Amino acid sequence: MTGSQEPNGDQPVDSRAIQVEPEAEEEHFRPNGTIFILILFVAALILLWLSVYVILLSRGVTV
Repeated sequence: MTGSQEPNGDQPVDSRAIQVEPEAEEEHFRPNGTIFILILFVAALILLWLSVYVILLSRGVTV
């Protein structure tokens, strides 16, 4: 051994010194269908509340 020390059972290994390179082919999964359904659900919820608001205004109900 010249200039470098290899870890053995007696010396602790510094976990910061070990770097694992991420795979270049790894892609993050993006649930496009779920996002679309969630947007539709939120839009429907907003439209339903707006319709209730308009009905209450037309009847003259105030809080």
